[in-house]
Amino acid sequence: MVRQVMAVVNKHETKEEKAIRQEAIKSIKDGPKINKKPPTSLDRVGKAEYRRLIALLADSVSALDENILATYCATYSAIVACQKAIKSDGTILDGGKINPAVKQMDALTKTLRSLANDLGLTPQARLKMAWNNAKQEDNSDPFKALVKS
Repeated sequence: MVRQVMAVVNKHETKEEKAIRQEAIKSIKDGPKINKKPPTSLDRVGKAEYRRLIALLADSVSALDENILATYCATYSAIVACQKAIKSDGTILDGGKINPAVKQMDALTKTLRSLANDLGLTPQARLKMAWNNAKQEDNSDPFKALVKS
């Protein structure tokens, strides 16, 4: 469910402009398919997450999205490693210092949230996509406004 490609149109478009915009969107959507096999650079946890997401996003992602998806999975794997370190060592280490894994996990979580947003994996991103789709459908049919009146 990667964010759908669409131009932000705030003006009346001619038929020719609409056709050009639709063709541009179609050329991006119909790009090369993403490799369903996880990249070798990912560890076991990252590969499992990659497979899970590919199963969910198969129709929504293309080869152009592969790097961002792999980065998301690597970040997810690093967060899992931080969670394990925090669980085994605690949040406060001997001597009263905060476990470095806590700070690392905080930074990784922010990165993961940003990547998830880019891939359309958050509720807010999905809502925004649905909203944009609804707006685009409303803009495409000039007679809808007459029927609603």
